[in-house]
Amino acid sequence: MSVRSRFLAAGDPVRGMLCAGLLLLGPSLATCGEAAISADETRAPTRAELDAAIHRAARYLASLCGEDGRFRYQGHLDPQVVYRPTYNELRHAGAIYSLAQYCEQFPDGEAREAALQAAKRAAVFLRERCIGPVNNNRNLQAVWSSAEIVGEPIPRQAKLGGAGLALIALVSVERIEPGFTPLDQLRGLGRFLVFMQKSDGDFYSKFFPDTGRNDAWRSMYYPGEAALGLLMLHAADPSPQWLRAATRALDYLAHSTPRDVATEPDHWYLLATCKLLSDAGNELPPPQRDPLLHHARRVCRDMYLDQLRQLDDPMISGCFTPDGRSCPSATRLEGLQAALGFLPANEPDLRADIEHSVHRGMRFLLRCQVTDGPHAGAFPHVMQGYRPEPPATAKAADAGEIRVDYVQHALSAMLHYRAAMTDPPNTAPSRAAQ
Repeated sequence: MSVRSRFLAAGDPVRGMLCAGLLLLGPSLATCGEAAISADETRAPTRAELDAAIHRAARYLASLCGEDGRFRYQGHLDPQVVYRPTYNELRHAGAIYSLAQYCEQFPDGEAREAALQAAKRAAVFLRERCIGPVNNNRNLQAVWSSAEIVGEPIPRQAKLGGAGLALIALVSVERIEPGFTPLDQLRGLGRFLVFMQKSDGDFYSKFFPDTGRNDAWRSMYYPGEAALGLLMLHAADPSPQWLRAATRALDYLAHSTPRDVATEPDHWYLLATCKLLSDAGNELPPPQRDPLLHHARRVCRDMYLDQLRQLDDPMISGCFTPDGRSCPSATRLEGLQAALGFLPANEPDLRADIEHSVHRGMRFLLRCQVTDGPHAGAFPHVMQGYRPEPPATAKAADAGEIRVDYVQHALSAMLHYRAAMTDPPNTAPSRAAQ
């Protein structure tokens, strides 16, 4: 297989399996205790509604990318609110990922061209300004956070999630612009992730030039980001070490949460598990596959139950948090839609709950979007007009904040949803799901 073909096979980690998952509205309605969920709350948005929202979000996100490839990271619906300039290179990479996803689903058009050029500029910024060798070892490439980039007085450091998201972003760009990133640079990022992995499959979270690997601070998202990055690299460059490291990472995550403790809403775990089972599901023996599925079920059920708590508030029904925030709902929608791509077809109750949850969540997300004015296409921190009682956000002024990752995650969630509407459903259980 050519390098070009391998990159095309690396694809969106959800789209390939999602067509087997999101069955648009079966006849039954999910219930929780005494409360029945109305048909309108679980009605799928129309294709026209969805496409309009997607195009608005893509145009807005592309417009945030300057000529130097750096995004306008943070803003506010109120022009009087001004933030001091800071930056986050991980969210920069996430924005590239969603712009590339948009370009894949929409092969032509003015908005697509704007998104493509923004993704390419941002990818060049990432490659040239953020990625570099680890202590002069050019075989190891990391995404470096420095005071110059982030705008804060921090020690120079390389984050695990930075390398994982850089791989996700750059391989995604490679699918629409083959040859854009040298394969050696992608492999260097992969080697860094392997270098950061512990013997039990867990990872160190950061690397400091003077002291080395460090896990004094941890992010729940970094391991899943690393696993997905490795799996996308493996699809493009099928070295066993990438698949082995990703599988060990997901196995660690599947076993690390006690059964009597609520799971973390780790959408990256669900995205990476979808990618793993779509690429290698038929080869995973039950002792490896079953714990991954069991943990995925737990994560999905906890997300679903979190959403049900808002059903009695008509304004934010469908939101996954009690404060009306848009981004946590978008990330959970990404994860739940990924889960529908690999959860067994012979679990209809769980799948129906997830399907209804996705429809409710998507309708909430669409209500969050700004549809006109200078911020048309944006997703503010909290749904416009919502004022929780008592206030559930730290500062009321933050409700109108717009950040690049709020838009990115919403765009990715909508694109996954659109992929399920576009691809013909296939309800036959795969061997991986049996």
